[in-house]
This record gives sequence, structure tokens and C-alpha cells, in this order.
Amino acid sequence: MKRNFLQVFRSLVTIVVVGTMAAMIFSLRGELAQAKARLNAAKPEKDGIYVLCRFDLKADADISAYTSKTLGVIPAVRAENGCQMYALLKDADTSWDKPMKFGERTFWMIEKWDSVEALKAHLETPHMKAFGPTVAPMRTSGTFHVLEEVR
Repeated sequence: MKRNFLQVFRSLVTIVVVGTMAAMIFSLRGELAQAKARLNAAKPEKDGIYVLCRFDLKADADISAYTSKTLGVIPAVRAENGCQMYALLKDADTSWDKPMKFGERTFWMIEKWDSVEALKAHLETPHMKAFGPTVAPMRTSGTFHVLEEVR
């Protein structure tokens, strides 16, 4: 009987301890999420300039080859000094009739750089000088806009 009582007591203690620890973990997770949210809200966005490029591909251009070549250079660009953002974009598949669609042959590059000087240095990098001629023949047109945030 004494042995059964000890087993029941140990089981109860284990349940209480595990339950208490689980409650503490869930509470700490909630507090951590709140702290992260406060930190992100307090973090000022870094100043810089934005670049928006539009590229329209020729009718006979291989879309997968174009995207493969472009996606292939992105890691090198993102590693450059002054690059805050560099992304290749296309029309989103939304099943929504509101947004204007440009079509499967139109791509956008959105970039953010610390400064115009960083952007100019980017355009002179060996990987960009090698990349440009590989995709230029695939394009019918392109635009290049340098923008700044209105404050």
C-alpha cells in the first residue's frame, strides 16, 4: 500500500511539474512574440534609394532561361555592400480581377540601395557586367527608374 501511495504521489508531482513547465514555456513564447513585435515596430527603416526596372521579353525568348539566369545572379547582388533588397517579380496569380496584369513576358526588378553611389558600384561589378549581355538579347524593352521615399 505504501508503495502504491508513493507511485501515485510521484505521478501527481510529475504531472504538476510538467504542467507548470508547459505553462511557463507557453507564457514565455507569448512574451517573446510581443517583444519581437515591439522591437520590429521600433526599428527605423533604413534610408536609401529604390530602383524599379521593368523588362519585357521577346515573343521567342525562353522565359525559364531568362528567370534562371536572373535568379542566378541575385545571391551575388544581395551580397554587395549597400544592397538592402533585390528581387525579381512577376504578375501574381490572384484569381482577382482588380489588378492590372502585364503578362507572363513582363518582369520587374525591385531594389533598395543605401545610396546612389552603391547603386552605381553595383552596375560596375563583374557579375553584372557578365550578366547583362546574357539577358539583353531576350528583352524587347526595359525601363530603369531610381526613386526615393516621400517623407
